[in-house]
Amino acid sequence: QTKKQKKCQVDLIIQTKFNNLFICEIKFERGPIKKTVIKEVQEKVKRLKIPKGFSLRTVLMHVNGVEDTIIDSDYFSKIIDFGQFLES
Repeated sequence: QTKKQKKCQVDLIIQTKFNNLFICEIKFERGPIKKTVIKEVQEKVKRLKIPKGFSLRTVLMHVNGVEDTIIDSDYFSKIIDFGQFLES
């Protein structure tokens, strides 16, 4: 953090050999994730310094569902339900 740039915490960043950066937001909440998560991630992305030549993709990981407005917004490149991994 500097006087000019605020800090942010990104849950997970994955860099591929194809110059893609996956910015992953991980949410563990009791109910469905609300649309406010989009604004949160947009703010984090705005604060990041993305290297030249890299593309950025946003990913949302959750356990208890997401509101339809998140899916309809098409903001996240991928929405991953951890609950599916935990089912036996």
